[in-house]
Amino acid sequence: MNKLLEDKFVYQLIGYKSYISNNNSDIKLFKYLKKPFFITFKSKTKKNFSTKHKDLEVKLASKMITYERKYLKDLAIYIDCREAKNKDIPQLKKICLEDNSNSRFFNDQRLPVKFRKNFRVEWLLNYFKKKRGDILVVAYNKNKVLGFILMLKKNFGLQIDLIVSSKKHQNKKVGTSLINYVNNNYLKKKDIIRAGTQFDNIKANKIYKKIGFIKQKISSYIYHLHSK
Repeated sequence: MNKLLEDKFVYQLIGYKSYISNNNSDIKLFKYLKKPFFITFKSKTKKNFSTKHKDLEVKLASKMITYERKYLKDLAIYIDCREAKNKDIPQLKKICLEDNSNSRFFNDQRLPVKFRKNFRVEWLLNYFKKKRGDILVVAYNKNKVLGFILMLKKNFGLQIDLIVSSKKHQNKKVGTSLINYVNNNYLKKKDIIRAGTQFDNIKANKIYKKIGFIKQKISSYIYHLHSK
């Protein structure tokens, strides 16, 4: 029998088994899982889970939209940026804890409170542990970190894994500077930078469109499945 892909990151933080699935054939395996468990189920279309799965609590967590922008030469950078250093960790953690309200994890009240508040911190720290992420860049003014962007290297170029600005410096071109810095310093000609955001994250959608990202036809629906 096939096995579900374990989500080790979430498992370590919530304390019980967690999985990731994007395959309809996996659904038949759910009944064999030991409770409690949590599943992130990704689908290209809206999913109607049948009444056969009465032992599951199903929540449509988000609809994800994909944006792309091709490499552009010498884009404007409004705020100083550089690669992150270990000394930045305290400030980065503080920024991560400021506001998680636009996250599907934060808005799922079935997940433990501690996880909902701290998952971005742990996500970020995995970069310094060399467990996730390939490039981490910070925007700064003197000794103060204003925001950061975490990137993943892909065959098409780079994928934005996480981008966060401090609350005091939102709408002040921190995000634009970070993305343009990555474009100028890490992308090659014919490379693409790709971003994903939630359909209802109005601010992020506006920013990506404003700085030249093109909305793709690719979208996905993310469901959270909790065992009862």
